[in-house]
Amino acid sequence: MAPYTMDRVGELVESVSRPVDPGKLTIFSTFRNELAFCPAFFEHYRRIGAEQFLIIDDGSDDGTGAWLEAQSDCCVVRTTRAYGEEIEIQLEGQEPKRQRAGIFYKIALPHLWFDGAYVTYVDADEFLFLPPGVTSLQEIAARLEAEGAAAAVASVVEFFPASVAGLSGPLPESFEALLAAYPYFQAERLVELSAEGAELVGESKTARLFGRYAIKPKVERRGWHRIYMPSRVRKAQSFQKAARHKTPMVLRSRDSRLIDTHNANQPPSQTVLLTLAHFVYTSEFAAKIDRAISWGAHANGAAKYRYYAELLQKMGGVENGFLDEQSRRYEGPEQLIELGLMRW
Repeated sequence: MAPYTMDRVGELVESVSRPVDPGKLTIFSTFRNELAFCPAFFEHYRRIGAEQFLIIDDGSDDGTGAWLEAQSDCCVVRTTRAYGEEIEIQLEGQEPKRQRAGIFYKIALPHLWFDGAYVTYVDADEFLFLPPGVTSLQEIAARLEAEGAAAAVASVVEFFPASVAGLSGPLPESFEALLAAYPYFQAERLVELSAEGAELVGESKTARLFGRYAIKPKVERRGWHRIYMPSRVRKAQSFQKAARHKTPMVLRSRDSRLIDTHNANQPPSQTVLLTLAHFVYTSEFAAKIDRAISWGAHANGAAKYRYYAELLQKMGGVENGFLDEQSRRYEGPEQLIELGLMRW
């Protein structure tokens, strides 16, 4: 079978719950068993200007699919190939390669509907901060358009409680409540903008926690891998770095698109650096670890989540176990600008 190309992505769409309006500012994402995050996610993005949600439901079985379909501003997409399933793709100017279907969806799916429009892609546990004085996503898109920028990069800032004890209880149902429950972040710059894209600096909070609690990669040899283990399989058991940047807002056109999960093919704005709050360390943390390991749909068979499980076990009972000298309690977007995590 020939590789999937941008022009063939429609062949991977099984159904769409309601017509997609290409004129509406749209949030695009992939959900799988994210029911706990749904209320806060939709409330937040509606409040900052989202007019439509285009959500791939990747085989949810916890009620997420029904919840999404009940939202009048949500177009639920179901696909013929699961997010973690490998397919052969070929992007313009590149050789064919094997890649998870979900990455190809991020790259290609919006092009079925949004020609010449800025589309925001975020995960279910990622919440975009508006810069000081900005009231909507429309203002960000208008600024990018005015300066001729095809994309905006964001620092991905992990939020967390003081200790593992703060991971208990139900997940809050608003962005403000999430910030109140998990109020700390690392006061360290993560991204430097450049004409080529984004230069990564510093370390993610996850990397710092792995170092502090001596979480080390372990190669497990089972079955015939005791005799021979391909390098690809060995890599699947190594650390996968937590994201320090993404490109959440991208102009979708024939010439402008994402090229992977984090980067666009066109230079980003040099005057705009957004900030994404990433809520990985929440009351859903343990359940997410279990789901990721059982599905194996994440990068390299969800190896990172195996190490997350070890981290959670080692941090249990440690007072203020998440905090270090660079941890700060969130106060407002001005703080993010001062620390170099945002630019506007």
